[in-house]
Amino acid sequence: MRRIGLFAVDSSRSRAYLLALINHDLLPAHAVYLTGGPGAQPPSFPAVPYFDNSIPVLRTIQELAIPCEVVDTDDVNSPEVVEAVRKSPVDVFIYSGPGGAILRRDILQSGKRFLHVHPGLVPRFRGSTTVYYSLLVDGECGASATFLEKQIDVGPVLATRVYPPPADRTTIDYGYDPYIRSDLLVLVLKDYQKTDEFHMEPQSGQSEENYYIMHSVLRHVAILSKRGSEAGTG
Repeated sequence: MRRIGLFAVDSSRSRAYLLALINHDLLPAHAVYLTGGPGAQPPSFPAVPYFDNSIPVLRTIQELAIPCEVVDTDDVNSPEVVEAVRKSPVDVFIYSGPGGAILRRDILQSGKRFLHVHPGLVPRFRGSTTVYYSLLVDGECGASATFLEKQIDVGPVLATRVYPPPADRTTIDYGYDPYIRSDLLVLVLKDYQKTDEFHMEPQSGQSEENYYIMHSVLRHVAILSKRGSEAGTG
């Protein structure tokens, strides 16, 4: 995909994205990879049934010979990152940056767009850890593909999809959440591949609550809950 790049750190989400892109012949034309800072080592994650969570992102990028700018930082808004993004030959980056990071003005005005798959249905579930709030409220999971803007989770929507909860909810963070996001990402990119454009709709103007990082006790309740489990998947 000559106009599409990958903006990534080494995370379960980035690993799921890369494997999904490989499996569907949707390789990015360029990557900007943040190491996490001087001396940072690739993390290790628990094995999950949805994808191979063991291969470091940079190793995969190098093995596939994807042109890549490596930036030795964990700051998505650093001048070095902004410059790497600005110089990239692609127009749109698949965004898989550090969890909780917020893109600021300089990078948002770099001339590139950032395609983000949010773990919740917008505008109803905006903010953080929304996969768990969705489980508590509706007994299901959701994902929304949007373009990032200055305000959180308000950008135009490319696609949304509802997913059943996993049979083992302890796999959500490192397995099921990255997996459903990668699934929706592939659907969006396949549609883009057919028409060479993204089909977007603005979010509804309704005022919705922004969710914040869920308390660990409430998260435990969401994991133990059986709501929606009759439709669960492996």
